[in-house]
Amino acid sequence: MLDSAWSFVRRHQRKLLITAGVAGGLYYSGKLLLGRIAEMQAASAKERAAKDGIRRRFDQNQRDCLFTIMSLLPELSEQVLHEVDVEKLIAELRAIHTPIQRASASPGNVWSGDEQQSHSQNKHHTSETGSSGSGAEEDDGQDNGGSPRQDGENKSDKEPTQSTDAHRRTKVEIWEDIKIQSFARTLIAVYSESLLTMLVHVQLSMVGRSTYLDSVVGKYAGEDVALEGRLVSRLSSADEQNFLMLAWWFINRGWRQLMGLVLDATNHCIGQLPLKERVSHRELSGLFSNIHNRMRDNGLLQTLPSILLPLGDSNVGEYLAANRLEAEHVFTPVFVRLLDQIRDIIESTDFTYVLGCCVDRLTAQLLESLQESFPEPVPAPAPCAPLPPTVEGEAAPNLDDVVKEFEHFSVAPESRVVIVQLLPRIAREGHQILNGVPNQYLENVSASREVQALSAAVYTADDFSG
Repeated sequence: MLDSAWSFVRRHQRKLLITAGVAGGLYYSGKLLLGRIAEMQAASAKERAAKDGIRRRFDQNQRDCLFTIMSLLPELSEQVLHEVDVEKLIAELRAIHTPIQRASASPGNVWSGDEQQSHSQNKHHTSETGSSGSGAEEDDGQDNGGSPRQDGENKSDKEPTQSTDAHRRTKVEIWEDIKIQSFARTLIAVYSESLLTMLVHVQLSMVGRSTYLDSVVGKYAGEDVALEGRLVSRLSSADEQNFLMLAWWFINRGWRQLMGLVLDATNHCIGQLPLKERVSHRELSGLFSNIHNRMRDNGLLQTLPSILLPLGDSNVGEYLAANRLEAEHVFTPVFVRLLDQIRDIIESTDFTYVLGCCVDRLTAQLLESLQESFPEPVPAPAPCAPLPPTVEGEAAPNLDDVVKEFEHFSVAPESRVVIVQLLPRIAREGHQILNGVPNQYLENVSASREVQALSAAVYTADDFSG
């Protein structure tokens, strides 16, 4: 038996060796393949866990941005409302009214009387002079009632008419200031909220990225290590606090430079617009677009770094003195590196593009809110009966019927509102942009895809250390 088996092996020695080699190779290859698959699965799971961790950190970072902006807006709002005080102009206008005019006027805010008058006029489509009830042109109708002038004559027949003319000129001038400041304050709120949102998102994204990298470095080494060929330095709490404190400059100083640009553009674009001018919603949108274009022409994008950051020796000295900081404790190598990084981001085309998107987004929301101030146009009345067909031997239809039929199918005219009647709502929307609870404007701009993309680009960018 053994001899036969041995003889079989000797006869098929070559074949058996080949078979054994193939089987061994397959076994080794299988084990190697399984090992590689296990390594790939482990690497994929690790990468997926890392991405999930980054995503959770990024989402938390975005929520921190929203809460930070909400905490900073009241301080900015207080200064804006104090510097561009439309309500003070209203009080000044109310102070020069005669006692009889005060008695006949609404005891509440002048704005409330304006809106009631505006609503009634829009509903009944009265003439342009109806807007005088808001206070801008009521001087033209003082003689109609007669009572103010008669009471003055009973008191003194020698009262000079020059004082009345002076009051008229003063009221018109005040209403012109109200017009400019109502538009300007709302646009200051739009630009300030956009810039503050972007600044805070960029700052917290940079800090969040540094914190994440430091946590990874600390997990694997505990000290500074070379990560992907770059040296990652740990961000101290002092550097982080000093870097985030840079937002103080915009909230307390930089926005005033922005205010100058807005006031100049507003004066240029609507300074000559009459208070009695009737505008449609489309024309109002054009006015805002003209102001935006004027601001870009005046160099808004070029001045963004000085608006958002304390640049220059004088500004840096003012910033340090106002916050009681010492330069040697603030301008550490890590802080200087972060300051250079954020300045590069602000000067980039991506930042200016996102700013334009934010301003357009808030302006569109503002115009949508102002749409309520425009009444629905009254449709043309339908013809009583369809036009009779023209048949040979019959009389042609009346030309008036043809005109009415054409007007019925033509585009309805746009609704128009006197510009002075829009000022109360425009001024109030500026207040809503900064102090709304809940602040739909802030939620809208913070949730925009452009802001999210900018934050993600900063959060996931290569390390900036060099």
